Amino acid sequence: MATDIKDFIVTIDLGSSKVTAVAGVKQPDGAIKVLGFYQEPSSPFIRKGRISNIDKMTQCAKNIKEALEKRCKKSITKAYVGVGGMGMHTVSNTLSRAFSEKHAISQEIVDSLYDENHQKTVGDRNILEVIPQEYKVGTQYTNEPVGAFTDNIEVCYHNIVANLQSIEQIRKCFNSAGITVIETPITVLQTADLMLNEHEKRSGCVFIDMGAETTTVAIFKNNVLRHFAAIPLGGANITRDIMSLQLEEDEAETLKIRHGQAQQQPGNSTPITSSDGRKFEAEQFANIIEARVEEIVLNIKHQVDLSKYKNNQLIGGIIITGGASNLKGIEDVVKRILGLEKSRVAKNARVQIRGERLDSMSTEIYAAALALFEGADQNCCGGELGEEQPDLFSTEQVQEPAEQPTPAAPTDNTTETITPQKPEEAETTEEAEPTDEPEQPRKKGGFLKLMKNTFTKIGDMLSDD
Repeated sequence: MATDIKDFIVTIDLGSSKVTAVAGVKQPDGAIKVLGFYQEPSSPFIRKGRISNIDKMTQCAKNIKEALEKRCKKSITKAYVGVGGMGMHTVSNTLSRAFSEKHAISQEIVDSLYDENHQKTVGDRNILEVIPQEYKVGTQYTNEPVGAFTDNIEVCYHNIVANLQSIEQIRKCFNSAGITVIETPITVLQTADLMLNEHEKRSGCVFIDMGAETTTVAIFKNNVLRHFAAIPLGGANITRDIMSLQLEEDEAETLKIRHGQAQQQPGNSTPITSSDGRKFEAEQFANIIEARVEEIVLNIKHQVDLSKYKNNQLIGGIIITGGASNLKGIEDVVKRILGLEKSRVAKNARVQIRGERLDSMSTEIYAAALALFEGADQNCCGGELGEEQPDLFSTEQVQEPAEQPTPAAPTDNTTETITPQKPEEAETTEEAEPTDEPEQPRKKGGFLKLMKNTFTKIGDMLSDD
């Protein structure tokens, strides 16, 4: 497949439960043609969005490269790797410029403010993304300051920061697997662009991505990100709470998916039965899940409060996505605690997907990896498979033979080696003692003529005697 396609994009989402990789092509109508897809569990080497085992992460990167190359029939040398968790949050920074007299704001002035902000150090944190809020030009606020006539300008930036060492580890693992990381975009922001509609981002909304190890909250207003934070709690915490019933993790996860509800349902008294026949009261099972869900949602509400946006400013409501959003009743709990009337669970991306064997797959499975295509524009294909490896039989690899020193005259203790000669020179060849050294390659017919001349000389010597 895809042998006729030379340019394609590879995106990789480092989720807290799964690592998902997609190779695909952006098509003129906005659709994405998927050429290859790969996914494997990430819990053995990613915790809370950070790499916990470098060797296993590197092996995962190698698995991705091998699987996608096999599918696409092309080598893969680059990729976009989306990140999440890692204690990411926003740090605000306000900058201003004052001028001696009024004049038009130029793009150079705006760029200089942006550059000054990007040079800001935030401890051991690295700025992953810079989100400018409104510019204050004089006494007016605007999103487009260029051309405004004023003697002062002020802007507040929301810098999304993350642990610098975590980003360096990601690049190191993929480099070891032969993949250069082009960029490390923030997955949840790309996912929001893919799943939110224009009305929701403009009128104000709370976007919640509930993963296995982390829950990310992003608040939008007037098409601008206003607040962002990653909470170190997710669906895996619910599973581990259920394990307190003396259950293995796999079974606890299965029972959560099959019987779990975000809040108790009145009249539900059917006991929960484990694989070994033990029975748990429905109320006991529900209490475990409800307590953890409430903790997670209360943390979400705290982030909404920190944003200082009131409910009447968030007309777009709540949009929930991520693996933990599949828990029954989660939407109702979020609405109740946050006090917002409008909400929905987003499972499918607002983009047309094309490709083989994708009809039976929900785009929720690889939505985050697809979302990373939004800002990706560099080719990740390295050419034909094996093209980047040196060709041992290529004429370009053959080096000129080094000049050999003139051999010394043979002594009694040395054995003279017969050097292959041209047929016309064989007549003058001196007699030589046979050697045990391997036969050297000769031109076709040269060996037979040489032996014929040798036997002729021997015959002449015998006749003389």
